[in-house]
Amino acid sequence: ERNITYLQQAVYDKEAPLRVAQSRLHYRTFRPNMELCRDQPQLSLLGETSELNSTISALQQQLYEARKSLSDLEESRLSLEKDIFCKTNSLLIDREKCMTHRTRYPSVTVLSGY
Repeated sequence: ERNITYLQQAVYDKEAPLRVAQSRLHYRTFRPNMELCRDQPQLSLLGETSELNSTISALQQQLYEARKSLSDLEESRLSLEKDIFCKTNSLLIDREKCMTHRTRYPSVTVLSGY
């Protein structure tokens, strides 16, 4: 759960720089008296945006896997708790209901004739 929280925070922290880079790219297209050119700042912004997108995608994939792992663990825990409850109930039935009948039966040595 802590890992999921950290991953969510990491994705949130990466979204603001991504928006800044995308805004800068957008505003570069509306520069007055400038032609659209692929100069070094433009290439750097494109690279930064691409890198941030890939980082966010990787973090979201890790977040998905962490959530899936958590749900699998919760399913396992529920299954184990159900199994423990069933076995506890079986032991209770054995002690309370069956033990009284077993005490009335003759022992194995008596039944075998010794």
